[in-house]
Amino acid sequence: MGTAELWAALTASTTIKRAEQLQSLKGDQYLSGGTALRARQSYLFTSVLRLQVIRCSTIAPMRYITAALICTYYISQIHAQCDIPPLALAWTNTTVTADGLGVTRGVEMGIGTPNQIFALRPYTALNNTRVNNVADCGSVSNDTCIGGQGGVFSSQASSSYSVSIKGNWNGSEVDEEDSTGSYVYFNDQVSFLSAASVYGFPVVMESEPDGGSISGLPIGSNSSFLLAAVKGGVAPSQVVGLWPGSRSLAPVDGLMVVGGYDTSRVAGNFTTFPVSDASSRLPCPLQVNVTGLTFAGWSLLNNSDIMTACVEPYKQKFVFTPAIANYFARITGQNSTAIKGMGYNSTNPPLGELVVTLSNGYTTTISNSELFALRRGSDQYGRYAITNASVVEAGISDNRDEDESTQTPTLGGLFLTFNYLIIDYANDEFRMAPAVASSQDMETSLKTLCTPTPTPLAPPPSSPTPVPKYAGTSYGT
Repeated sequence: MGTAELWAALTASTTIKRAEQLQSLKGDQYLSGGTALRARQSYLFTSVLRLQVIRCSTIAPMRYITAALICTYYISQIHAQCDIPPLALAWTNTTVTADGLGVTRGVEMGIGTPNQIFALRPYTALNNTRVNNVADCGSVSNDTCIGGQGGVFSSQASSSYSVSIKGNWNGSEVDEEDSTGSYVYFNDQVSFLSAASVYGFPVVMESEPDGGSISGLPIGSNSSFLLAAVKGGVAPSQVVGLWPGSRSLAPVDGLMVVGGYDTSRVAGNFTTFPVSDASSRLPCPLQVNVTGLTFAGWSLLNNSDIMTACVEPYKQKFVFTPAIANYFARITGQNSTAIKGMGYNSTNPPLGELVVTLSNGYTTTISNSELFALRRGSDQYGRYAITNASVVEAGISDNRDEDESTQTPTLGGLFLTFNYLIIDYANDEFRMAPAVASSQDMETSLKTLCTPTPTPLAPPPSSPTPVPKYAGTSYGT
């Protein structure tokens, strides 16, 4: 889009939000001077989220003509921002309750003014950041609930909270919603561990009357989080590099990188896979065909079987078909009468490694020490902790009694402990390489992944032809 077309989009649309909506972030109430203007501009930039609907056109033609000029120039620059360093987001234990007791593992984010802290797991099935309502937990002192949900949001506690109706909200395509849940679409200030902040960030707050609501950091194919990070100038591109770390008894923090990847965690060559489209059978963009699956030399798949599975960092355990889960339980001697779930007596755990082979020959070996661990779950503070030291549990979901049609085979965080993942939706591909899965923290070495763009266009003339006010349209005073 050239300067003339962009200017036309900024000034000629009759369906745009009105100038008064610039105040929806309440920027002038808690910021002053140049900072307030920057917040207002940043709201304009991050509220675009799709260039074909240039929401910088929320500027009234006459009153905010200067801001419109700045916005036009800034958007042309934002396309050529490969000099911005990648945004590194630690995947680690994060305190999410005010008393400091509730701890959750995830990517830390602060939402609102002042920040309300969240630890969110990246989720490829989400396109919009989703958080849970504090009302779901009853109060801010319910550490068990808040810790288990990775943080909760109180709209009344944020001075920069701005609610919107779904039709006017600046997020991405609406994600699948539960018929029993309620959803609030809003914008607020979001801060990251790196001290980078984005104003006007789109968020969905979910409430479930009987629990069961989900929260997550969206890394789907139309992610408003990734696009807002780029438009907000805190990441060079929407490429995601991800290593979730290890959740073994000797845990290691992970790292998610927006606009690049961590070369220190890559132990081999990358293999490229195509991104699946929305018409595919499974509800995920990252899909692979598993043609080989063995444990301790036992094949869990028939010779001719192919299991299509999602690569999904949001889930930690492997999810196989019920038939495979049943066979795994039989060959490992799992006694569901004595020990519930995929558990075993800690004095006599199964021996062997799990080997996953994909249709292109890409092979991953899951070590015994990562596959089996003492049974863990949420303690009284919602923290992930050992709950039964006499039982070891396999990192495989126990879905033996489930209907196969309701199950989505998944290679989750445990699989990605041994594989570094790069997601590049712009090129319709994702890549995996063997990861450095050592039990020690390593110094990161970030590499930018960004396609350079042409030199930014010059700003439009300083005195464009005034655009007349449309009849029946009020632009405020």
